[in-house]
Amino acid sequence: MGSYINIKGTKLALHLQPQPSPKGRPIRLSSIQKNCKVPEKWIDGGFKNHYIYTFIYLDDVGGLISFEFDYYGNYLSNVKV
Repeated sequence: MGSYINIKGTKLALHLQPQPSPKGRPIRLSSIQKNCKVPEKWIDGGFKNHYIYTFIYLDDVGGLISFEFDYYGNYLSNVKV
């Protein structure tokens, strides 16, 4: 079993295999990065960060889509890339 993120009830796996986006288009994980514009917080004995998960569309239209998650792994918003 791998890691997932949950976007309004749609789970996206954090692996490099193709999968459907929340709107049904084929995507693949492209990158995971810390959001350095938001400060770290000390939570439960360690520093936590906001993360941005970027996926690349695999269809003819192409493009990228990114999602931001908070310190607790909760979906915050789509991020313009």
